[in-house]
Amino acid sequence: MEQNQPSFQDFSLLKTLVKNAMGQYALKEESVAFCFLSLDLILNLQEDEIDDSMTDNHYLKTKGKESGHDRGIDAIFIDSSTTPSKIHFFSFKYTDYFDKIQNHFPSNEIDKILSFLNSLMQKNLQKSDVNKTLFLKVDEIWSIWNTENPNYVVHSCCNYYNAFEDAEKKRFEREINKYSNFNIEYHLLPSYINSLIKMNKKDVNGRIKAIDKQLFERTDGDIRALIVNVDARDLLRIIINDDDLRNKIDLDDFNVMKDYLIEEAAFEDNVRVYLKNRTRINKNIKDTALSDKRNKFFYFNNGITIVCKNFSYPTNQRAPIIEIENFQIVNGSQTVHALFDAFKEDPSKIDDINILCRIYQTNNVDLSTFIAEYTNSQNPVSSRDIRANDYIQKKIEAELKAKGFYYERKKGQCKDRSRDKRIDAEKIGQLLMAFFNGLPGEAKDKKRRIFADFYDSVFKDEITADKVLLVFHLFEKIESSRKNRKSELHEEHGDFEFKSYIFHASYYILYLLAELAKAKSIEINYDNIDLIWELYSEGLDIIERAIKEEQKSSKSQKEIYNHRIFFKSNTPKTHLAKILNEKKGALQKI
Repeated sequence: MEQNQPSFQDFSLLKTLVKNAMGQYALKEESVAFCFLSLDLILNLQEDEIDDSMTDNHYLKTKGKESGHDRGIDAIFIDSSTTPSKIHFFSFKYTDYFDKIQNHFPSNEIDKILSFLNSLMQKNLQKSDVNKTLFLKVDEIWSIWNTENPNYVVHSCCNYYNAFEDAEKKRFEREINKYSNFNIEYHLLPSYINSLIKMNKKDVNGRIKAIDKQLFERTDGDIRALIVNVDARDLLRIIINDDDLRNKIDLDDFNVMKDYLIEEAAFEDNVRVYLKNRTRINKNIKDTALSDKRNKFFYFNNGITIVCKNFSYPTNQRAPIIEIENFQIVNGSQTVHALFDAFKEDPSKIDDINILCRIYQTNNVDLSTFIAEYTNSQNPVSSRDIRANDYIQKKIEAELKAKGFYYERKKGQCKDRSRDKRIDAEKIGQLLMAFFNGLPGEAKDKKRRIFADFYDSVFKDEITADKVLLVFHLFEKIESSRKNRKSELHEEHGDFEFKSYIFHASYYILYLLAELAKAKSIEINYDNIDLIWELYSEGLDIIERAIKEEQKSSKSQKEIYNHRIFFKSNTPKTHLAKILNEKKGALQKI
């Protein structure tokens, strides 16, 4: 079936996920739930991040926020965790009717988006031109320009089969390409279905050794290739269903592999299914591996094709060890399975077999999709998933399970469990970082580093289930209080502008609860959660003092103060440290 042929299964699957999102995020409209689902799938955002990103005027009205024009921009996410920052603009369109999914993305949206981007880049956008939430985002982008030249992505998202009509699409791309550092991404119904189908794929990593220096590498733009000769036993080792074994490069006795199975997740992108010995080719491969001609196997066989996210190896060593991250064997499934069958029958016969491996690395999503239609594809992996099987993560999971909670080492791992009993590892990393590491700014906007270079300092050995539950429930209280205050605050109140800091300060409030507890000698453990929570109002007072100090500083430097920008930086800590030291001094005098 051609890609643009309407499929009710596609439509129904995405609609089901949209309805689930309605329940998950307590939303009343499918069109809004589609926005939330899209931001989750495309950028892997948390609920609070999605809400903060939304600039769609209709959504803002439903939330009681100040309304106004959105200029065709329904959401903006500013990713400060990359260097330079990456700014994502989103335009969403959703239909609830199957007979409309072959429509094109409305062409009238082009002029809205182009007009907004022109005003943004020319810096001639006025507050009256857009709704308040959108203008604050614009103001933040302009602030970024003072220190760096960010990258931009314009996302066109819809549950249709078509983007803009060809002529309009060319016009849109021509106008966008007038700006530097801009890319366009189209997210159509087929791409959503592909993302949903691949959501639960297992990531497979391994380490394999080259024979001598028999390898060749070349690079062409966004694809990198390595052709290498390997020991067939080593190849079989990296497709065994044991993480440790796949990385054990110095295996003394290959016979232990007979006790394991093949990790079939490594073959999900292969176009053919292994048929054991029912085909002549598979039987011939096995027979050759067990025959006297097995030392010529290298010349008889086409070899193996592997696509991966990344491979690396030392270039100055003989027989270097190649680390392959998130790989798929996309060509050679029959060869590998037949060799494994031969190995189980007579392991000694495989000693003499070498095999050619072609390893391709690419991060170009379009290229990967194109290749997938023929022989292969790749499945991106995040730092959080790489750490999912870390021993510390498994211990936290086991302890929380004993307390009746489900720790999601991988996103969506426990999606069939009650939502109030699910604890997301990534969110916990952010909360631990803010509370115990004293880094609220990084916790909010550098979350991708938590499972990378911050991992060992955040998920320390002393992080127990009680500490996880402490920060988890404190943050729940903070968010609940924030939502209550949000409903109490109204645009017409004279102090709304000042009090609206509450929408941006959650991680700093969590940080202050820890600092105040330490200052008052309250032991930080779950048993004292009520005592720690009693410090909430005092924490807000300190934050308000810090804001006033920053406003004075901004005024003296003739700058415009912005809550959003203030709490995305580490600037608040300078003011907060001064105020906290004053409080500590006062406490010591008592």
